[in-house]
Amino acid sequence: MMRSQKPIHFLLIVIAVITLSSCSKEKSGQGIMTSAYDATVSHNVGTACLSCHNSGGSNSYWWSVAGTVYQPNESDLSPNGTVYLFTSVNGTGTLIAVLPVDAKGNFYTSNLVSFSSGLYPGVKSASGETRYMQSSSTSGDCNSCHISLKRIIVN
Repeated sequence: MMRSQKPIHFLLIVIAVITLSSCSKEKSGQGIMTSAYDATVSHNVGTACLSCHNSGGSNSYWWSVAGTVYQPNESDLSPNGTVYLFTSVNGTGTLIAVLPVDAKGNFYTSNLVSFSSGLYPGVKSASGETRYMQSSSTSGDCNSCHISLKRIIVN
């Protein structure tokens, strides 16, 4: 007499689902997350965000773009502004991404943003001042270059 294979198939499916979900960090991070105005969940202001928020890093969210915005004195944060990524200089070309700056001055997203052709960032403060980077960037790890005396600044 033959036994039904359904319980075995069900068990194999359950094992496969558990195995795949436990490996999600190695595959694609924990999903989509983007900074938000007034939010206070971010941390490590001014550090190179992608050193931890990447596929081999210690954090479960992987950023494609991340950084910190400061006021002109380079020590006070500039919260609740907006970061823009364009295909051409001075806010021209195609707008690729719009990222809110949170209450701690950080911006980030796990949405895929391709820098392969180079993108031109712009940052707008909460009070409305806008500044543009004059050269293109091929990396979304903004704080890896914008450290101490080369901060992202807007008033």
